Amino acid sequence: MEERIKAYERYIEHAATRNLSRIERAELAAYHREMVANFQHERLIHLLIMLFFVAVSLVLIGVLTLSIVEFGFAIELSSFYALVLIVVILTIAYIRHYYFLENHIQALYDYTKILRRPEE
Repeated sequence: MEERIKAYERYIEHAATRNLSRIERAELAAYHREMVANFQHERLIHLLIMLFFVAVSLVLIGVLTLSIVEFGFAIELSSFYALVLIVVILTIAYIRHYYFLENHIQALYDYTKILRRPEE
């Protein structure tokens, strides 16, 4: 997804700076609205997944903390420790990915303004 957004940013940057006729500008603006809507949908899905992973991570960290307080650092729970570590790493990866999506989709809004401005 990151490569797709970067490629589209390069495309729209090049296309928006060209000298376009009114019809070409309207077609490009319609295409741009469609692409931004697709990226916004992707961002929403990743937001929901990220929130799920954050919630699961917090619950697992809470259970891990309670188990360490109750039983101490028990070697029998090593598979649980590994599970918590994996979920926390995945959560960090999702937060990073969502941060990328959010920033790059916000940048695409600038091109919407450029495409809407009257021809100069």
